Amino acid sequence: MKVSLKTGAPEGVKTALLILPAFQGETPPAIRGYGKPLEAAWKDLDGDFGSTRLLYPQGSPPASRLLLLGAGKAGELDPEKVRRLAGKAYNRASALEAPGFSLAFPLGGHPVEPFEAGAALAEGLLLASYKFDRFRHKDSKEKKAPARAAVFLQGKAGERSRASRGFRLGLAGAEGQNLARELGDLPSNLLTPADFASRARKVARAWGYKCTVLGPREMKRLKMEAFLGVARGSKETPRMVILQTRPSAKEKVCVVGKGLTFDSGGISLKPSRGMDEMRYDMCGAAAVLGLFHALRGGKSLPYDLVGILGLAENMPGGGAQKPGDLVRACDGTTIEVLNTDAEGRLVLADCIAYGKKRFEPRAIVDLATLTGACVVALGHEATGLLSNHEGLAESILSAGEKTGERCWRLPLWKEYKDLVKGAYGDLRNIGADGAGAGTITAAAFLEHFAGETPWAHLDIAGTAWKVRKRDYYKGGAFGVGVRLLLRFLQEGGAPWKKKR
Repeated sequence: MKVSLKTGAPEGVKTALLILPAFQGETPPAIRGYGKPLEAAWKDLDGDFGSTRLLYPQGSPPASRLLLLGAGKAGELDPEKVRRLAGKAYNRASALEAPGFSLAFPLGGHPVEPFEAGAALAEGLLLASYKFDRFRHKDSKEKKAPARAAVFLQGKAGERSRASRGFRLGLAGAEGQNLARELGDLPSNLLTPADFASRARKVARAWGYKCTVLGPREMKRLKMEAFLGVARGSKETPRMVILQTRPSAKEKVCVVGKGLTFDSGGISLKPSRGMDEMRYDMCGAAAVLGLFHALRGGKSLPYDLVGILGLAENMPGGGAQKPGDLVRACDGTTIEVLNTDAEGRLVLADCIAYGKKRFEPRAIVDLATLTGACVVALGHEATGLLSNHEGLAESILSAGEKTGERCWRLPLWKEYKDLVKGAYGDLRNIGADGAGAGTITAAAFLEHFAGETPWAHLDIAGTAWKVRKRDYYKGGAFGVGVRLLLRFLQEGGAPWKKKR
């Protein structure tokens, strides 16, 4: 769907469907052709959040139909409610088979700052329009979704200007998130590591990024035994993709994504129930690629953003690594593989170590569907955040609150780090027996490879899919992390230069 921003009063614009938010206790605007029926419907609606009333005109006004959309109490509005209202507007227009619609939104009279309102409106509309249905035969009776939506921001000139900037950021973030959702929803036979790398090349070509793809031969030369060990049981060969926004810039920041296009658990085989969902084990890498798409060339960033995607399959083939194997990461760290289903941290170990050594970044952020323990701790409402740097963590937490992709910080004390020390190697890939704290010990393992570099780890196991349904999300991959990191990068400044 094409979403555009319009100026002027929506009342005079020709449209198949005009949608007006109705706040409790307020009076309706004068809309030609609707008159007293509008006043009666507005009073009957009473602004209950999400409720609707559809009106047909008297005569031939510009708006063929008018939809009142309950917005609740103006004083209780927040960015998430704006996002939901936009999603509801799209869903109702779709149900009415409107070929296009206009949505008017006031920028005053409620606590949502204009920039945040503009961003949330764009996000809600575009995210609600996402569907993963291209492999289904279409029913001729199936309702057609709107092809376009126009948003009219009503307020003072300064408010409209700020809201317009937010709107542009919201559109970019939602486009990137929808790309990440599509990648996540693709089954593993249609998205192998090689396929994923090909998609990354397309994004790089579209926006002018430098793209480097390493295959098994190059990775072996770099001594990435931890990464390669994970892929040994699959006929699908692994890839490491490196994207760069400004290769010539001296200052660099790395974002790293786990990209297991399918994870059977390897020799430490997962239960069969729900194993089909392991197509989503690449959502960290999908978020990184979605972020680069959302950045639209990355010219707004004063540094070189380096994206590293670790792409592989974890299968129990005849060549698969075994519990008890000892592997060496590219920085020389030796690792005891005590459970082959703790494979994501092995892939990330080499990705983080490579990024640190090759680019000497000012900061590293990684995203991974890493531990079921994170789902136990936080459910599907929050992403687990662990970091060795206060400023970095605070900036990510703030971005999460603004985008609705909330994070919760967990501790990373020395006592947890001791739990991943190896008996025969430097590290073990799972915590000590019976120690618990699976999410924290996994992060403690990763922190070793970041060393003194400011680093943050986002465990998205609970937020990558199975997220609570809402007006702009109905199931499948959520695309978490794209809007979160986009906002962090655009507004976070250089948090890695703040206090440790």
